Amino acid sequence: MTDVASTLGRSALFRSLDHAERSRLAAACGSRSYGTGQLVLMPGDEGSFLYVVASGEVAVSVVGAGGREVLLAVVGADETFGELSVIDGLGRGATVRARKAAVVVTVPRARVHDLVATRPAVAQALLLAVTAMVRHLDERAADRTLLDLPSRVAKLLGSLASGGRTVPDGPDAGWVPVDVGLTQGELARQVGGSRQQVNRILVALDTSGAIQRLGHRVVAVRPDLLTRTA
Repeated sequence: MTDVASTLGRSALFRSLDHAERSRLAAACGSRSYGTGQLVLMPGDEGSFLYVVASGEVAVSVVGAGGREVLLAVVGADETFGELSVIDGLGRGATVRARKAAVVVTVPRARVHDLVATRPAVAQALLLAVTAMVRHLDERAADRTLLDLPSRVAKLLGSLASGGRTVPDGPDAGWVPVDVGLTQGELARQVGGSRQQVNRILVALDTSGAIQRLGHRVVAVRPDLLTRTA
């Protein structure tokens, strides 16, 4: 229960609770472990719990009418998923799998509703989480309509470098080191293309000097050149 309370305290949703409140909430929660690739949730499942990732990562995806899978998000340690169904009580709308071996804390829907009703900071944090999700999905939908595939790849790589520091001088001046933790297949599912298409785009960006690769991994980007591409 101590580990559960610690995980809850590190999450943006519940960090405003004091020690006693987190301990009471932890007593009502459970935890589940999943191996790599194991199914966590599928569309239509009941929204009985909100989930906090204690360790590992999970991938959230949907499958389109043509059978193509689109990766919506990768959720890591101390982050939450499953908010929408907990709010409205409807079935899950996405598939969630463990991207890496993961442990998740399960927070009962009733306890989330109790906290939203009695703790304004929790209600605000939940509202911000849902707002960020909607903004992200709106932007993804606009990109799919307005940008071609190479531009979507360039924009995604640029966003992954947005928090990095540009090398100021020397032979690597202007480059931003990145750790793109997505495989080419995951990149493809996130931008709505095939792995082969994304591979060709990455080769072209590498050749043009917009990115640096080590094997199949993107290790550095030039945000200025990626912005021109996007």
